Amino acid sequence: MSGILYGVFTVADVHVALPLSELREVIPCPASFSPLMASAPGLVGAVMLRHQVIPVLDLRRMVGVDAPAEPEIVVVASYEGSVFGLLACGVRGVVEVEEHEQLGISVNVALPQVFASTFERAEDGAVVCVLDCAAIKRLPGMVFATDTGGPSGALAQAKDEGRDGGTAGRNMMMLLRAGDIGLCVDVAHVHSVVPELVLKSSPIDGGIIHGVIELGEHYVPTVDALAVLGLGALAPIDVKRGVAMAYERGLLTFAVTEVESIVPVGDDDVLALPGIGLPASDFAVGVLPGQAGGSYLVVDGSRLRADADLGTLAALGTPVPGAGTPARRDTREEEPPEGAGRVIEQRVRKYLTYLAGPEVATPLTQIAEIVPHPADVIPFVGGGAMRGVFTHHRRSVPLVDLPVLLGEPAEIDPAMARVLLVGGVGFLVPALRAIEESTWEERVPPDAAVPLALAGSPLVKIGTRMLARLDLVAFARTMVGERGTDPGGG
Repeated sequence: MSGILYGVFTVADVHVALPLSELREVIPCPASFSPLMASAPGLVGAVMLRHQVIPVLDLRRMVGVDAPAEPEIVVVASYEGSVFGLLACGVRGVVEVEEHEQLGISVNVALPQVFASTFERAEDGAVVCVLDCAAIKRLPGMVFATDTGGPSGALAQAKDEGRDGGTAGRNMMMLLRAGDIGLCVDVAHVHSVVPELVLKSSPIDGGIIHGVIELGEHYVPTVDALAVLGLGALAPIDVKRGVAMAYERGLLTFAVTEVESIVPVGDDDVLALPGIGLPASDFAVGVLPGQAGGSYLVVDGSRLRADADLGTLAALGTPVPGAGTPARRDTREEEPPEGAGRVIEQRVRKYLTYLAGPEVATPLTQIAEIVPHPADVIPFVGGGAMRGVFTHHRRSVPLVDLPVLLGEPAEIDPAMARVLLVGGVGFLVPALRAIEESTWEERVPPDAAVPLALAGSPLVKIGTRMLARLDLVAFARTMVGERGTDPGGG
């Protein structure tokens, strides 16, 4: 039995949910709202969205909740042909809830009860209140606008105009603007829309990557939509919104300028691309003409999500500190690798995979930080793995060439190289691969010495690969012990 999909957002500290069928879109909160000649509980005014008036409610005022966090977004809801907005602090993702998991609630107040039920969000145990849009419509003095855009509005228009209101032969397409270029993609491939990109710098910045954004409980890489399509690059002023897509190993956000609308598009509405003048990628598959904003280049979302290089970038997302990591799972021993004579245990946890000569893996929890190759290093000329010392957050950090330490010297390109900070030591590696989950690990006896080489290192299975599992914490302790330095001071 399949459940109901809900979009979850926060109002003050309260988690609020709307069925995805009623959640039209999310927009940035304006500096001020236009006044309306109406008075209703919680009504703060109106905002203009693509020339449409959207009345906006502040649920905090309705229930008398005070909170220091100011609203940052407006969640636009569509219900029975009407549309209104809700002030919110942030989006918390999409969850699927079975009907039997919802609990009814009642509130002893004179005003209509605006929450229909509650449920527990499995990932963190948070109580989520489901908004009752029918109750919102019954509020005395409430103002509603007729829905003329977005998923529900587009479907209503199709029915009113005598067209097929179902899905046969028609797809709901999201119209985007990237600089001066219109793009569109089937909404079935869109995980979420980021109403305002707040980019943070990261070690993987450069090329098509603008940085990372905080999305849910992860920092998600953000790429230039035009660069991915081979159509140039967005000017910095045009990097405003984001469209996130889900890949097998994580999320990836495509930076655009505007998310314009969602419209029904028939198979016959899309024109073939010409034989010349094609973009330098195979992601563009046609042209959608006749829209309010002109013509749009149709992007094949399935090809985007199947691309191996983009999938690798998606896997580089990292958990937000404090958000927690998936629980570990230990079970009975599996059959060891053939002929290896090893003791194996099933264990699912996050690993960082990277190059250190060959590809290797280290538990993600061991790595305090990943930073680019430092620009200023005080070099050591004695040879060996010790490259020198650099400073980071007002601390001096020894820089160790990990491939050399392992006896696998490798060429280091400063643009691609990264430094893994572990136990006060910076381990220099030629390149990162991804953040991935293990299937099983080789069990290491408690009294066994940690090998400072690939030979004899325990194994971990990640995907279809068996990699050497490097205990960088033990490496750092050994090196710091040799130098007589406290690892916490480095």
